[in-house]
Amino acid sequence: MKKILSYIIIAQLIISCSLPQFTFKSGGKETKEIDAETVQVDFFENNSSLGGASLSASFTEDLRDIMQSQTKLNLVANKGDIQIYGKIKDFSISPINIQSGSESAAQNRLKMIVLVNTYFNKKDSIGLENTSFNAFVDYDAQNDFNSLEESLIESLNYQITQDIFDKVFGGEW
Repeated sequence: MKKILSYIIIAQLIISCSLPQFTFKSGGKETKEIDAETVQVDFFENNSSLGGASLSASFTEDLRDIMQSQTKLNLVANKGDIQIYGKIKDFSISPINIQSGSESAAQNRLKMIVLVNTYFNKKDSIGLENTSFNAFVDYDAQNDFNSLEESLIESLNYQITQDIFDKVFGGEW
C-alpha cells in the first residue's frame, strides 16, 4: 500500500511540475492570440556609409533566425501574414573615453540604427512605421577594428533583433 501511495505522490509531483505552456499572444492590454501562420522578413539594405557588404545579409538572417526560433510562425519569402521590412539607417564608429594628455581615444563606440516597418495583413494591428531601433557596443581603440568587426556586429544584431521581436510581439518587458 505504501508503494502505491508513493507512486501516486511521485506521479502527482511530476504532473504538477510540467514545463510552462507558451502561447503566441500580442501582449499589452490585448491578450488575444495573433491570427498568423507565416512571417516574411524582407532584406534590410544598408544605407549607411560604413559597413561591409555582409552587414545587410547578416542582420537580415539574424532577424529571420529569431522569428523562426522564438515563434511558431513559418518563414516565407512573400505574402507573409506578418511582414517585417526596413533598412539599416546608420552604422558608425565614434571615439569615447578620450585619454588625458592625449588626443586619442581609449575606447570607440560602434553604433547601429535600424528603421523597421511591419504589416499584419489580416488586421494591420502590429503596424510599426519607421520605428527606430538602435544598439551600441564599445571596444578598446587599440584593437584593430577589422579583426573585431564580425563579433561586434553579432552583438549589435542580437540586441536589435531581440528588441524588434519584443516590440512586434508585445514583449516590451
